[in-house]
Amino acid sequence: MNSEITNYLFDTYAWIEYFLGSEEGKIVKKLLEKCNISTSIISIAELSDKYYREELFEEWEGRYHFIINKSTILHISLEIAKNVGKSKWELRNKGKTIGLADSLILETAEKGDLIIVTGDPHFKGIENVNFLKVNENSTVD
Repeated sequence: MNSEITNYLFDTYAWIEYFLGSEEGKIVKKLLEKCNISTSIISIAELSDKYYREELFEEWEGRYHFIINKSTILHISLEIAKNVGKSKWELRNKGKTIGLADSLILETAEKGDLIIVTGDPHFKGIENVNFLKVNENSTVD
């Protein structure tokens, strides 16, 4: 029986690297092709903000549709909202500075038993995170 984890939550960073076609994006592409992928509604909002801020309106439309067709969009439940303060506080007590949006993504992944795929330095060293770095070992073969 294969015990390899195949359920991932792509954060905003992962999607940006995928669309850039960077070396980290190539890792994301491999995961997208062979694993079950989810995306937090928070990442959709962050991506929308990025593309509108950069005035890439038409590009965003196509990428938005790609994301919603290739991944399961996870919404913020009342339980996630209730628990996010506690998990953020616990991380801060361990010396991790993390914002509310990232905390919501972490809580969403935890509730769904998902591994977060990111290169965002705020997530470095946090359990259940596949940290994208080309020079480091990856879970992708």
